[in-house]
Amino acid sequence: MPRVLRDVGAALACLQLLLLLTGVELRPHAWDEDKLQLEAIKKGILERLGMPTPPVVRHRLDQESIRRAQRLYQQKVAELMGNRSQEEEGAVPRTRRLHRLTPTLLRQPAIPRGHQDPQGHQDPRGPYRYHLLLSRTETFHRQLRVMQAELKLFKESLASPGMSLPDTSVPPRVSIYMLGGGHGTPRLLRSQELDRDARSLDLTAAVQPWAAGPEDTLRLELAFTADVSALLATSGGETLVLEVETHETTGRGARRARGLEEECGKSDGKCCLKSLKVSFQDIGWADWVIAPNSYYMRFCEGSCPHNYKPASMHAQIKARMHSLSKATPPPCCVPAGYDPMVLMHYDGEGRLVSTLFEDMLVTRCHCA
Repeated sequence: MPRVLRDVGAALACLQLLLLLTGVELRPHAWDEDKLQLEAIKKGILERLGMPTPPVVRHRLDQESIRRAQRLYQQKVAELMGNRSQEEEGAVPRTRRLHRLTPTLLRQPAIPRGHQDPQGHQDPRGPYRYHLLLSRTETFHRQLRVMQAELKLFKESLASPGMSLPDTSVPPRVSIYMLGGGHGTPRLLRSQELDRDARSLDLTAAVQPWAAGPEDTLRLELAFTADVSALLATSGGETLVLEVETHETTGRGARRARGLEEECGKSDGKCCLKSLKVSFQDIGWADWVIAPNSYYMRFCEGSCPHNYKPASMHAQIKARMHSLSKATPPPCCVPAGYDPMVLMHYDGEGRLVSTLFEDMLVTRCHCA
């Protein structure tokens, strides 16, 4: 290559590098803002737990112990939701409603016999596996209290004539796993014998925490010990149905439940609820936070003009005074209600504990 061309190529490379260093913004402003907010969230959680830095986990639990801890977390969340429902039952009118949702069922490749998971443990899942995917709908939002969830799995009962299983000597079983993001190990929720007289599968334990959590999609794995493909409701081209019974608020309670739908972007800069998803894996805490995998940090933001979400008569008058004279400070957009959150984690001594944050999740905002 002639020397002149080599010099021109070197000059162009230097110019590109200079542009990258001086004239190009590598990350948008919103990315930097979210990063600062995540750092503040991390610091706040650590301070609340009394730990200056994330704990160093020297002796991790085995997979079965972690699964037990995660099941305990699910129980604590369900118990917490049940207690709150009982507290609100007398004060807030509630009505029962049946949702008929349509999840997707996907057959998965068979696991080779003797297969081991990434940690080297024998994979307990059977060869007949299906992934069940369920997404939220406009009517099935996060403020619903799930009472029961039944998956209409089989088109006929297993005991029906002509629907016999290949091996009738051993009752078939199904294991229900929770699937996380990425390549994480599936988490066992429950394992049970299939009732030969039933056509449904109880998924209440899986749907309850998902309905109240941050994830938009519920991802489950159903692992069977027998080939049930011919018995499934979808084998004839029919649509799978998940029936979810909920308790919903009415009247003043319904307005409170709709608070989470008042997301910023629809309020023209006025006081509203803003959300930021916090993934413990993305912030590097997956080694010591066992559950949940993520949550939505919600906070209040926006202006408080006269007669807009006043928390009291004082706030209303204060907003009026501010509109007449800027010497009077305006009301501030602040939280008006909270939901609790449970965190299952290792503490500074390496012990596995659960911590309840009573006032962690903002549910609505007002001007005060």
